[in-house]
Amino acid sequence: MTITKNKNGTWRVDISDGINPLTGIQGRHRKYDCKTKKEAVEYEAKYRLEELGEFKRKDKLSIDSLYALLKKEDVLRGNRQSTKDTQDSYYRIYVSKFFQNADMRLVKTSDIKAFRDWLVKTPSIKGGNLSASNINTIMIFVGKLFDISIMNDLRKDNPCRALKRLPQQHKEMFYYTPEQFKQFISLFDESEYHFQLLYKILMFTGARIGEALALTWEQINLEIGYIDIKSSAHYRRSKVTIAETKTTQSIRRIYIHKALIDELSKWKQRQFQLLIEYISTPEQLQIYQNTPKVLTAPDVSNFKKEKLKKRAELINLKLIRNHDFRHSHAAFLISQGLRKGEGKDYLFFTLMKRLGHSSITTTINTYSHLFPTQQKEIANAFDDF
Repeated sequence: MTITKNKNGTWRVDISDGINPLTGIQGRHRKYDCKTKKEAVEYEAKYRLEELGEFKRKDKLSIDSLYALLKKEDVLRGNRQSTKDTQDSYYRIYVSKFFQNADMRLVKTSDIKAFRDWLVKTPSIKGGNLSASNINTIMIFVGKLFDISIMNDLRKDNPCRALKRLPQQHKEMFYYTPEQFKQFISLFDESEYHFQLLYKILMFTGARIGEALALTWEQINLEIGYIDIKSSAHYRRSKVTIAETKTTQSIRRIYIHKALIDELSKWKQRQFQLLIEYISTPEQLQIYQNTPKVLTAPDVSNFKKEKLKKRAELINLKLIRNHDFRHSHAAFLISQGLRKGEGKDYLFFTLMKRLGHSSITTTINTYSHLFPTQQKEIANAFDDF
């Protein structure tokens, strides 16, 4: 029998794992210390589902088991660590709490709607309520859980598909003009050059913050003048993970102007002199390091909050998000292209490649509002209707 009672009153689970085809030995998995028979039964069902892929129709499909199957699939697909960490937060803070006693085989669309309604009322851990954007993202994650259940023949339907996304407020885009960026750069003192260099990279390349923080000298060609974006840095639980870029289209080569090439060349020599006693492979240094410790996203956020905010207020300069330097890069290139009379299609295609967007539709949807003259021309065309 798989489940038996021990002499001390606890329960033991003894599960056959099949015959090993190489050794011919019967595989077994045992757990000796279940406090109740119910706990032992649930453990057996969980182990058979998650480890052996077996599921009996009478068994309860717990949210824990469903998430375990999703995590296995994430490993097989090679999903980014940042994606897995985000899912883990959603699961731990919201999903597992609401569905902790549910049988996920029996959950209906009305139950999923009840979960979404609960999210609307649930406070965010950062304060205030969850935004529509956050709720929609959590719902996408829950939809993935049910897709996994279908893939493992545990359900035939996904109850999330009948629900539409909550309407999201359009986020206003902020960006710096060249004059404003020069003001911003003037806020740094000499000892903060590594932070200043990071923001120059963001402004002059349009790289995402994670992509910029993953840069080492191995990705920079100072002779020809380009930066290869191949990976992204992700910080979680006091650890930096260098992983894949956001999408395969994000892997790209960004050419840089001569002034930045010269600045990087000078800094590279200076950095090697500063850190020579700590390094054996200087090309693997993160390009912003001025100590043996790499620069991380929390370092940047803390510096911005503790130092830059006060300094910017003194010169009446509004601070923008780190991601808005990417928008500043795009806005400047669009203004230059319009000034030179370049076609709109050419500008969008160039931006798509430089920014690493997955499609030109993303580029158009993000930056088409920066072409106000075209909108006026369309309206004026009706004068001759």
